[in-house]
Amino acid sequence: MTAHRVRPTDAAVKAYHAALKQYAAHGAVHEGATETAFSRLLSDTARPHGWTLIPKKGMKVGGKQIFPDGTLQDGNFLPRGYWEAKDTADDLDAEITAKRKKGYPLGNIIFEDTRRAVLYQNGAEAERYLLDDPGRVADLLNRFYDFAEPDIEGFEAAVTGFQERRHFSVTSVEEGKLTDSSL
Repeated sequence: MTAHRVRPTDAAVKAYHAALKQYAAHGAVHEGATETAFSRLLSDTARPHGWTLIPKKGMKVGGKQIFPDGTLQDGNFLPRGYWEAKDTADDLDAEITAKRKKGYPLGNIIFEDTRRAVLYQNGAEAERYLLDDPGRVADLLNRFYDFAEPDIEGFEAAVTGFQERRHFSVTSVEEGKLTDSSL
């Protein structure tokens, strides 16, 4: 489980709702405008987890190129999750079906239309969230950031083990205690 928890009262959550209100006041409800609010929310809340939001990063799936609206990568440059924005006028469920058919990664992805979000984890729908409620926004983000695919968990364990062995070896060398077991 991750150390940092997103709270409904966090500045990033408040800024997300304020941006949506401002866009609505200007009649900007299309995806190109509203996705910037969720993009900023993800970018701001990913940072404490050591993740970086990469907008529109392409990837090959079944010989075709796809471009999720956001790819969230950790400090090892591994993809930890994805995000796909939709327009408030779109049928979110129909759009999810279309993205699934195109091969969008479903390990840990948020599909959202500014009103609601659908979180997929381990290839299946995990939960639906109403995004007008700051508590539900925080719940969505916490569940998203808490998730690690098994391959990622295995990689992280291997990196930690390597770092511990390397630290032991360096310490042994520095202390003049180099042995075959410290190599």
